Amino acid sequence: MSPATFRRSLLVCCDLRRYGAADDRLQRDLQELLVRSLDRAGEEAGLDRSTWHRQAKGDEEWAVLPPDAPEHVVVDRYVRALNAELSASNRYRVPEARARMRLAIHHGAVVDGANGFPGQDSVLVSRLLNSEPAHLALEQFPDADLVVVLSEIVYSTLVLAGHTTLSPADFRRVEVVEKTFRGHGWMWIPDGDVHALRLDGPPAGHATPTVDQHAVASGGSTVVQAGRDAHVPTWQRADVMQYFDRNDQRGSHFGPTYREGGRAD
Repeated sequence: MSPATFRRSLLVCCDLRRYGAADDRLQRDLQELLVRSLDRAGEEAGLDRSTWHRQAKGDEEWAVLPPDAPEHVVVDRYVRALNAELSASNRYRVPEARARMRLAIHHGAVVDGANGFPGQDSVLVSRLLNSEPAHLALEQFPDADLVVVLSEIVYSTLVLAGHTTLSPADFRRVEVVEKTFRGHGWMWIPDGDVHALRLDGPPAGHATPTVDQHAVASGGSTVVQAGRDAHVPTWQRADVMQYFDRNDQRGSHFGPTYREGGRAD
């Protein structure tokens, strides 16, 4: 392989949330909004995106920047401008039509291939982008339009070293386990508190199941009803209401128990 194909560059990748659930017209609209937001953010940050090597993938953009691209501007001004563009575009949209994005940034080796950019650094940025914490962040913060995950080298050499206006306190180290990749990244939610993120939730794209379980005690017997359509007949008096959150391999998980008179255990 020719040495001329090897370089070290910034890799910037993004993906829209729940694009696949949209119909054809909305998907086309979201694609236009995606490109427009990225381009306007680039202009606002003073970056020439025409020099970026961009792979368009519908609801994704996978970009390799020129080796001399100003990394601190991309990580700081560009990301802030992108969040502002998304927020402005989404302001009057119904929730199902909002463009909400995950963004991952890494700096590493880039090698030209026959069908993209092979190499471990290309894999790494993709794993950060598709990581479970990034998905959970958009699920748990419905008002957030952007979630950012930086690789360790980008976070430590730019944010932690003080070369941006971003505060290290606004980032959270998150474990990334995706396919065969095991590592970590640093997450920031511009419009949310990343430290409030719950990382013990269900897999990405799955809402936390909640089931009301009602128990009616009469003498020495107990009647239990469970399920989404569970109810206590109007002619019966519910002495105890037990909220059942979920059941997984670690066992059953119950919420508060409410007894007659509104007392919670």
